Amino acid sequence: MNHPLKKHFKKSLVAFAALTLVTLVISLSLGSVHIPFKSIVEILISRLPYMGHYYPSYPDARSTIILYIRLPRILLGFIAGISLAVSGSSMQGVFKNPMASPFILGVSAGGVLGTAVGIFFGIWWPLLPLMAFIFAMGTVFTVFFLGRVKGTTDITTLLLAGLAMNFMMTALTSLILFYSDPTDRMSIVAWTWGSLSGTIWNEVWITLTVALIGSALVYAYARDLNVMQTGEISAKQLGIDVEKTKIIQLVAASLLAAVVISFTGIIGFVGLIIPHASRLLVGPDHKKLIPISALLGGIFLVTCDTVSRMSGEIWVGVITGLFGAPFFIYLLIRNRGETGW
Repeated sequence: MNHPLKKHFKKSLVAFAALTLVTLVISLSLGSVHIPFKSIVEILISRLPYMGHYYPSYPDARSTIILYIRLPRILLGFIAGISLAVSGSSMQGVFKNPMASPFILGVSAGGVLGTAVGIFFGIWWPLLPLMAFIFAMGTVFTVFFLGRVKGTTDITTLLLAGLAMNFMMTALTSLILFYSDPTDRMSIVAWTWGSLSGTIWNEVWITLTVALIGSALVYAYARDLNVMQTGEISAKQLGIDVEKTKIIQLVAASLLAAVVISFTGIIGFVGLIIPHASRLLVGPDHKKLIPISALLGGIFLVTCDTVSRMSGEIWVGVITGLFGAPFFIYLLIRNRGETGW
């Protein structure tokens, strides 16, 4: 298979980094209130240390819109896109399947159930992300427990356990929906489609911290993941600790997805389509695939959220599905019969 960016990886990385900056700036300027590029730059510079003398703080509404409404939302979207794309790259590598996604082990179903339980019992709303995270990771560790066979993590058993837990968590959520009042029911349904609306800075810092740790762990074992694509027996013969690599990759990937779900709800297709598209661009080498996927994931989600804001706050998961599904179908048709591995 031809990978157009494989031979020019470093230049491609710089190009995507530049595109990231352009995307963030354009997204900052767009919305119900248009803010010129010059004003955005001055507002941001005015908040830098020692620069306030040259660019005094803006006293008008534009500063509030940029610093406390759009900027945290856009940054959370970018970080969430990175987290989901890196998580998807890891999952697809471990399962050796381009159809694997960050939610394959029940992270999303568990997170929604946690939120549904919290809403149903009237838990204080700032604690809902914590409920979602606890249930998401609890589901993942249950799947891990079920997927352990004679001291090893069996991929097939893990997939079946993840499928079973997804069905069970979804059924429990549906049961809660049935007994919920209309207002709570709408809140739970909204969580299943994802939204970046109402983002605050604390959510950005928490997600950024987890994204840095989780992505670093995934990337640190990229070489081992590459060797594992030849088969677990071959990898063991080459000195790779396959069991350790699988556990670290799966836990890190699940952690990345869980923290995103906790604050945004379920945002589909990012962790599925972005790693697959990146693999077609740079090939299966995870040391190249993971950085490109991260940047593309951030750009894609920020773009989709900008469309969401411009179209009256349609749930961002709907936008990613509308964009991602046709593109994924196109890739399948274009590369029919080729796995890309």
